[in-house]
Amino acid sequence: MARTRDHAPSQRATIHQAAARAHYDQDILYPLIDAAIIGTVAIVQDGQPIAIPMAIARLEDHIYLHGSRTSRLMQHLAAGHELCISLTHLDGLVVARSGMHCSANYRSAVVHGRGQVVEDEVEKAQRLHDIVEALIPGSRGDFREHLPKELKATTLIAVSLAEAACKIRTGEPNDDKDDLDLPYWAGVIPIERQYGEPIPAADLSTAVATPAYALHYPQRA
Repeated sequence: MARTRDHAPSQRATIHQAAARAHYDQDILYPLIDAAIIGTVAIVQDGQPIAIPMAIARLEDHIYLHGSRTSRLMQHLAAGHELCISLTHLDGLVVARSGMHCSANYRSAVVHGRGQVVEDEVEKAQRLHDIVEALIPGSRGDFREHLPKELKATTLIAVSLAEAACKIRTGEPNDDKDDLDLPYWAGVIPIERQYGEPIPAADLSTAVATPAYALHYPQRA
């Protein structure tokens, strides 16, 4: 069940608009994040708002972001500045009898916080493998080890999920009672994510079979 704004982890993480759709529970937040591949990372740098789509992965109670150490964004995050991460799954278009009541069914999350750099090289190497496994379940062990130069060139940032909120809409249109007898269609147009057949690299040896994690993505191992 949705919790009230009194259960929000902070004032800025409190959902005010359509508060009945708010959720602050880990058992709702974590699967929502796990189903995402891309999140939008927003910062303010030199007085200018910047929003960058990035691959995200949840490991325990943190979201991990990785990128080139020469990236201005990663340098900004590594300095400990405030950030916001948002993601949305669109599940359906809600068609009402009034354009003002047309809507969407969705699952969204917003995370506020600061980034913390993973400094330890052993931990960084392990976490980077964990990130790939989170994004491509079942692929662990199907890659070579990271090269030292690759680890040196990569910044890994951990963002706590302590200050996060979800907002979810499901169900049918909410038409005005006076509109229910109008001769217009109303309902939901579902939206589903579909994955195609794996396409081997052009230079892949024919002796290398397509692994199960690619054939059956995104099933969990």
